[in-house]
Amino acid sequence: VHSDGYILTNSHVVAGGNAKELKVLFENGDQVEGRVLWSDDTLDMAIVKVDVKNLPVAELGNSDELNVGELAIAIGNPLGLEFERTVTAGIISGLNRAVSLEDGAVMENLIQTDASINPGNSGGPLLNNKGQVIGINTAKIASGEGLGFAIPINQVKPIVNQIVETGAYKIVYMGIKGLGLKEYESLLGVDLSPENGVMVLEVEADSPAAKAGLESGDVITKIGDKEVNNMDELKSELYNYNQGDTGEITIIRNTEEETLEIEYTIVK
Repeated sequence: VHSDGYILTNSHVVAGGNAKELKVLFENGDQVEGRVLWSDDTLDMAIVKVDVKNLPVAELGNSDELNVGELAIAIGNPLGLEFERTVTAGIISGLNRAVSLEDGAVMENLIQTDASINPGNSGGPLLNNKGQVIGINTAKIASGEGLGFAIPINQVKPIVNQIVETGAYKIVYMGIKGLGLKEYESLLGVDLSPENGVMVLEVEADSPAAKAGLESGDVITKIGDKEVNNMDELKSELYNYNQGDTGEITIIRNTEEETLEIEYTIVK
């Protein structure tokens, strides 16, 4: 990611940031101790820091400009170090894909590719025909062939930029306790009028949400122009905002749709 030793990988590769010991193996055979600066299981992303300077780095591309049918190149260590630095090629097979994981979590907005991705490829880059990183390989559907997935690089650029600039990353917050509407309806045995969204259970005093006018009982349906169906999706959208940014929240209140403006801040 950066010549000063910031390395982008998957959260599960570093045990959710809880790995007791972490070694980074370089192409020349050097092994350097690394430390996890940031990790998020919801995004399955992590950033590792090694005390090495002047590393060669790949240029980051623009995953928002991808089209189905473009060339896709995957690099990784499938099935362990025996096949380290394997390169496979294919095309971009689909965009904005959602994949259900074994633990019940859902990863969304993924790039689908038929470039061969196997266990061990996780954390490796997905490249375009210019050699630019457009995604981070993360998952494969075991029951099918040619179904690999990668996290779009634009999803983590704001995080990478802040960590490179400040050495750390702090996510902005809204200041609510909430529950996915479907789960809320199931727990209470009710059927509410919105189809999807996040039920606001509690609003923290003096929080960005409180100042925006959000109230307990509101159903948040969108953050900006992105629909949210649960707290994981809501949290993922907050990665697009920095300290002092303002944005719109679409809510359902008493069956009526309203739009609120919120100014985001970082937890002190």
